[in-house]
Amino acid sequence: MNIFRLKSTASLSSEITIQPNQGSGSGSLPLHRPSPLTITIEDDPKQEQHEHQQSRQSLGSDKARKCGQQTKRACGTLLKKYWFLLGLAFVILLSVEVPDVARYGGSIHSEWSIKWGAVIIIFLISGLSLRTQTLAKTVIRIRLHLLVQLISLVIIPFFVFGLVLFFFKVHTQLNSMLLIGIVIAASTPTTVSSNVVMTKAAGGDEATALMNASLGNVLGIFISPALVGLFQHPLIAATPEDDAANSVGATIDYASVFKQLGLTIMLPLVVGQVIQWRFPDAVAKMKIKCRFSDISSIALLCLVWSVFSNAVYTRSFESVTAKDIVAVAAINAFLYIFFSLLCLLLAYLPLPASTKEPAWVARLRYSREDTVAVMYCGATKTVAMGAPLINVIFQNADPGALGVLLTPLLLYHVEQLILGNIEVDLLSRWIKRGKRQKQDVEKQAHSGDEAHEASASNPTAATAAIATAGRESRDEEESDFMASATRIGSSCLTVPRISTAQVQSCSSPTLAGSPVTRDQTDTPTQKQQQQQHLQQQHLQIESPTAASNVSPPESPISNSSSVQQQK
Repeated sequence: MNIFRLKSTASLSSEITIQPNQGSGSGSLPLHRPSPLTITIEDDPKQEQHEHQQSRQSLGSDKARKCGQQTKRACGTLLKKYWFLLGLAFVILLSVEVPDVARYGGSIHSEWSIKWGAVIIIFLISGLSLRTQTLAKTVIRIRLHLLVQLISLVIIPFFVFGLVLFFFKVHTQLNSMLLIGIVIAASTPTTVSSNVVMTKAAGGDEATALMNASLGNVLGIFISPALVGLFQHPLIAATPEDDAANSVGATIDYASVFKQLGLTIMLPLVVGQVIQWRFPDAVAKMKIKCRFSDISSIALLCLVWSVFSNAVYTRSFESVTAKDIVAVAAINAFLYIFFSLLCLLLAYLPLPASTKEPAWVARLRYSREDTVAVMYCGATKTVAMGAPLINVIFQNADPGALGVLLTPLLLYHVEQLILGNIEVDLLSRWIKRGKRQKQDVEKQAHSGDEAHEASASNPTAATAAIATAGRESRDEEESDFMASATRIGSSCLTVPRISTAQVQSCSSPTLAGSPVTRDQTDTPTQKQQQQQHLQQQHLQIESPTAASNVSPPESPISNSSSVQQQK
């Protein structure tokens, strides 16, 4: 009966299950009887499995879609950032597969369409892109520009020339044409675009980088052919093979070289500068709309395509092994790191922290921003200028040898982009750390100057300020001490403590039992007499009920006035 009563009181949304007795027989009533209002829904296991599979498939499709979007975004970013390197690999592969298209005398007659047309486009765009007003602002920093150009066009070429002669003397097992190509790559000026971009990314002086890149490329038109002509005969004499002498041993016709340099390089450069000077706003809009830098890079890729097509067609790379390419890449990496550290040493003049900085070091040292610009402009080499120069200087040499001579420069260009981007993060931290140190020094000097000026201008005011601070601290201590109260005997009357300053500030003593305001105080003797008098008056109260009904006063001042009223 209790079981059915319990079941009848169950809720409509749930059932109470009672475990059956173990000793109940088969004829006993069932202990679990479902309520007639309970709706039982039986789940289909196949439907649950199907829904689970659909949810898993939807989650998998969402993950695949997100992964595809992230991969697409990453590929787009890499393609946008390194499209020139990918294009370089593409044109080299194209020249290997179909060398007849871009070789001299081939399908597109690259001796005219690329050798002249591509070079003219490159330097016309260079003339349109060089910011003349920005260059004019930094032209007065002669010592800084002289340092950069000495490193780029004097120190680096002669150092590499001596290093290659050493390799020839010790009979290094490397291809002689590649070693000569290393010297030619070192004789080229600094690059125009990449060093400016990396200097700006690292927080360096962009105007200094732009000025030295432009100046170096203009000077390189005249200095690079002279350096190559100076190094040519000693290198050929030291070369153990005769093939190098036959390939690049022809005498350079300087009249023909400067004529072609003037027509393909100087004239387009000057024309571009004149157009920019006359129509600066229109040129700025066209530069963004037509993407001049991309057009210049595409023209440079066409030039590399033509050079490598000639090298593959004449089978000039058959003497170059994979070991030679790896060795040249290692030499280029060493040279770039070494030249970057050399630029840092000559521009910043670092000294140990324990050494006292001499006056001449502080006078000759450049800022960290200028040092970054010197590092990027001094250690980098240009393919845009180097490839046309090699093409013009060795125009009478074997066309296939030009591809081998250009290989070290192409490898150096790729490696300087990789190592330069690694340097960006390191140099950016270095500049930020220098700014923080400078700010800390300025703050310390400013605070010290303010304190010195205040003490020197008004020493009395400084002394008064110190005394005021001391008095304020003592008053705070006394106010904390006054917060406590003294109990009078066994009564509930309390008397606040009176500070010494208040006693001293009292102009005239007051008599015991007289009305006193809050601003007045008593001497210690009068205070004791007043306390004794109040205690006697309190003990004389006969009715305990009246004494209990009397609320304890907050101060003896109010208590004395109430006692007088009772009298």
